[in-house]
Amino acid sequence: MNSAEYFIRHKVTSWMFVLLLGIGGTLSFFGLGQLEDPPFTIKEALVITTYPGASAQQVEEEVTYPLENQIQQLAWVDKVKSISSPGLSQITVEIKSIYAGDQLRQIWDELRRKVNDHQGALPPGVNAPG
Repeated sequence: MNSAEYFIRHKVTSWMFVLLLGIGGTLSFFGLGQLEDPPFTIKEALVITTYPGASAQQVEEEVTYPLENQIQQLAWVDKVKSISSPGLSQITVEIKSIYAGDQLRQIWDELRRKVNDHQGALPPGVNAPG
């Protein structure tokens, strides 16, 4: 006797089986995790410094390079990219992927302190990095 023939002959058993599958499926569906916005962390920072009236080369030599060197000394830094344009320095700092989201607050604080400590070595006329 195959399964189709068995369920045709035993209608109560087949309906009970369908009912159990329906109830089990419904309970499983409502037990699924339903995160609409799963947590994720952005592991990049942008350090922007303005130097009004300076050429792109001046910004690069006097602002971008010194700040990059200070930032690269931090152990958790993966990549540092920079763009120097007339009057503006933009440094993008990327954190190594081994650091978890709960460690980022401390990392950003260290980055902020490192940049602020080096602010005094920048030439006059440079606005505070942000």
